[in-house]
Amino acid sequence: MASSKKTILSAFRRATNETPDEPAGSQRQPLQQSSDGLPERLMAVPLNQLESNPSQPRSTADEEKLEELIAAILQEGLIQPIAVRPTSESTYQIIAGHRRVAAFQRLYERTKGTDRQRHYEAIPAIVKAPLDDLRMATTAFIENDQRENLNLVDEAAALSKIRDILSARLGREATAREVAKTVGKQDEQRVGRLFRFHEAPDVVKEGVIGQRLVTKIDNNEAAVLPVLKTSVKAQKPFDLHAALEFSRLHKYFVAKAPAKADEKTKRIMEHAREEAWPLRRIQGYVKAIISGTTKVQTEHPVFSDDPQRLTVYLPRLASASPEMREALRLKLNALIDEMDRLDALNGDTDPALHPNSSPPSALIKLT
Repeated sequence: MASSKKTILSAFRRATNETPDEPAGSQRQPLQQSSDGLPERLMAVPLNQLESNPSQPRSTADEEKLEELIAAILQEGLIQPIAVRPTSESTYQIIAGHRRVAAFQRLYERTKGTDRQRHYEAIPAIVKAPLDDLRMATTAFIENDQRENLNLVDEAAALSKIRDILSARLGREATAREVAKTVGKQDEQRVGRLFRFHEAPDVVKEGVIGQRLVTKIDNNEAAVLPVLKTSVKAQKPFDLHAALEFSRLHKYFVAKAPAKADEKTKRIMEHAREEAWPLRRIQGYVKAIISGTTKVQTEHPVFSDDPQRLTVYLPRLASASPEMREALRLKLNALIDEMDRLDALNGDTDPALHPNSSPPSALIKLT
């Protein structure tokens, strides 16, 4: 046991840039009370004793930003400890700091087989007094939201979970105003819109944030936060008002033809993103379709052709009909033939293509 404490304390010193000669005190160092009067203490928690927060609002970590965090830890140490709550005598659940834990996990794996690995076997943590589920969820939401804005899907899911917990406590469904007050938000109308967006189908959610949804896996031995590779990072997202318009459009398609609702909605959202539609255009388009004053374009063109420019929309190729792809193939073949003709003309390799430069004998024969 003494050896284990010594190992943990050593990891804490290294992570907080303490020197070995400095007096360490005990493994658990009492801190001042938190703003709400609850006692807290600082300690180094081994990575294998950490559990993911079921109320963690962020579904993924960005690859680039995680690597930036790792570089900062290597250069300056961990500036801010994570926050945890005890779940047993030897396990702790992360309240805030999933990305910092993910960074330590990577560093631990990368230094395997070296003396440096022990630097990352434990992470400095503020151990808070046991929190109930509502405090756990609200604390995690506030900490994540303040550090970096959550995407709409994560924000809506987190606030909806807080609403469910609060509703169970109140014995009735909590209002948007009550949830907004609980998490320190001023705009209760936006919270209400997020509740509505949370009910949107996956095809709309994926279209809004520009990436596939990540299913959370309840496996404490796995990485605490899935990392989204830079190569598949999200495209520019739509805002909340546009998201609700697309959700309304999908609901209309479901009522008309359920089997094709996802496909139609996805195609329209892709088109709107490619052409950077402003909110007013999205609203007008959705209104026109629902009112029946315009028809849904069954297939967006793969290319547009005018006398000055040929534009090919690569994202549309996969969903294009065989006829549309064949039309593009013919257009490209014609372009290649024209380029071959120009090459031959400039290189003077085929006299038949430019009779004005024919040999004198040919000119005489023709005349």
